[in-house]
Amino acid sequence: MSELNIQQVLNSRFRTSAEADRITVALMGNLGLSTKANVARLAIGRSLALGSFADEGIDAKGLEIPAASLFTQEDIGVWVGVIVTHACRHGLDPIDSMDSFRAAIRKHWHRGAALLLQDWEAADGDFDKFLETLIVRRAELPEVTPHSATKKPESAMVEKPTDISAALVRALAEIGVTAEVRGFTHGPRVTRYKVYLADVNQKPKLERGMDRLSLVLNLQKAKPTLGPGEEAKTISLDVPRPERTWQLVLFARLREWAASTPVEEGKLMVFPGVDVLGIPYSFDLAAAPHLLVGGTTGSGKSVCLHSLILSLILRLPPSLLQLALIDPKQVEFAVYEGSSYLYGGDVAVDVSTARERILELVAEMDSRYQRFMTLGVTNITEARRRGMALPYIAVFIEELADLILQDRDIEEHIVRLAQKARAAGIHLILATQRPDAKTFSGLIRSNIPARIALTVQRGTESTIILDELGAENLLGTGDMLVKAKPGGDADRVHGVVALRADQEAVLRERVAR
Repeated sequence: MSELNIQQVLNSRFRTSAEADRITVALMGNLGLSTKANVARLAIGRSLALGSFADEGIDAKGLEIPAASLFTQEDIGVWVGVIVTHACRHGLDPIDSMDSFRAAIRKHWHRGAALLLQDWEAADGDFDKFLETLIVRRAELPEVTPHSATKKPESAMVEKPTDISAALVRALAEIGVTAEVRGFTHGPRVTRYKVYLADVNQKPKLERGMDRLSLVLNLQKAKPTLGPGEEAKTISLDVPRPERTWQLVLFARLREWAASTPVEEGKLMVFPGVDVLGIPYSFDLAAAPHLLVGGTTGSGKSVCLHSLILSLILRLPPSLLQLALIDPKQVEFAVYEGSSYLYGGDVAVDVSTARERILELVAEMDSRYQRFMTLGVTNITEARRRGMALPYIAVFIEELADLILQDRDIEEHIVRLAQKARAAGIHLILATQRPDAKTFSGLIRSNIPARIALTVQRGTESTIILDELGAENLLGTGDMLVKAKPGGDADRVHGVVALRADQEAVLRERVAR
């Protein structure tokens, strides 16, 4: 690149075609992204996965964006290297000047934007499905050149988080709180600051001023959260970071946790993700003993359900675990069709089949209690120790609200399971993207003590799921609040990315064993 250097690229401005500019603006709205650069990076990466360009005229009438928005000092070398290598490998004109580099950006952005729009339409506007497509196809730029033998995980392609201690102290002063930052820890999505308050009487003012603090720090819709400190007069302040600095929690980590955690009699450990500092988070579903999962479209609810299912499959054979899967949406659990883990032999995908499956589970529960009585035991753990070969049954119901709206009578059978099924080894995981008081009666909520709340639209929805506010302030795409123990505090967890390819791989492995 005789006339091209990195600093020159960073000082430049780039534009795409008028058509791609229009698509970019539309995708910003669909995906909830704040800048064109966010979409442009995805589009360029999507295009780089393909070969040469079609012979078509591409105008340059889109609005310009600065290179500093599109690239960073840390990743610019990789972007330039891959774009240049792409041209070489596919016999395109060499990129040896700023004009040729701008033209390459324009072509990749133009082609990639159209492909991203096709991906979005193919996902029917479902953010979870689109996200799965995005990551599977590696729509982000590869982290190494095509000549490299190995690839780094997708989470490596992120901007390095920065320390905003000085800005945080100034922001606190603006809301009338005198404080000192005495350290910080970068987690996957938030940075935890250790804040010292010389005057502890200012803590109530800080608690009341969190909305103002968010505004001063320009956190957009995100909110910082307070927690207890480890030393006298200190608190922890978790400050959300820009999405470009987030670290994905890849499925490989869930595999590691599942493999390294001993299987214990009577426990059903699940691994939804990591806490705000990146420490693996798990809980015992058998002790929960039932779980309500709620979150709006795009919150990562479906991915969360799959991470729970795969946590169980990775650790237990079909002789110890059966999955009763009920999916009125008819698509979410299709990957498990034909699996030896399926209770009843298939996924229940309509209201009548769902009703039959739930009645079968009620009958199974009653039958088990009859057998317990004959054997002189009171629960599945004691029964298994006495030689009774009974598997645990995890019942996953996707979009419970739809099911109840279509069949009001089904609620009483679900409540009966929630009230009595624990000792029989039957555990419910009920999910919905529309939590409201009409479809989630007090009986259901009072008998489902464990909760996972992903991002919701309103505080009232957070209260339905968690019995408290907070989920309305989450960051989306797998950010969640987990109440694993009745009456316990909610833990903030960033979810594992469990993709369709991961699901299929795990099922193939279990068949091979």
